[in-house]
Amino acid sequence: MKTVLTLTLLALLGTTPAPVPYPEGYRGWSHVKSTLIGPTHPRYATWGGYQHIYANTLAMEGYRTRSFPEGSVIVLDWVLAQETNGMTVETGHRQLDVMVKDSTKYAASGGWGFQRFMGTSRTELSTTLTPPQCFGCHQNLGKDGLVLSHYRE
Repeated sequence: MKTVLTLTLLALLGTTPAPVPYPEGYRGWSHVKSTLIGPTHPRYATWGGYQHIYANTLAMEGYRTRSFPEGSVIVLDWVLAQETNGMTVETGHRQLDVMVKDSTKYAASGGWGFQRFMGTSRTELSTTLTPPQCFGCHQNLGKDGLVLSHYRE
């Protein structure tokens, strides 16, 4: 509660945390796992498709130990999908969610910076889901350093 209040106060004062940069080259990082949200899921309209999770070398250490070191970067790549004749294929890019571990820069949000990039843009940020909202969900649901996903060996 204290952290959410701090983030709200910072936003009201016009002092927001440093922006999270676009994670150049993330597709060359370790692939953690993928999920597929199909048409029968209640949130298919906004979540439907593939979700691929990538982690840089430091974040992979965190996935193995559940203690994420400074400099960890985790990417959730949301890809649209279409099923035709029993085969589901990627058809476009929905958004890219990024978490960056920097306990100094992002102290007010549990040491993590959060950002959502829209479509294939490296600069267009979400206006409907803000970094404080990302943190709120991760704080409420998360354990193991606010990271919701787990590495699939």
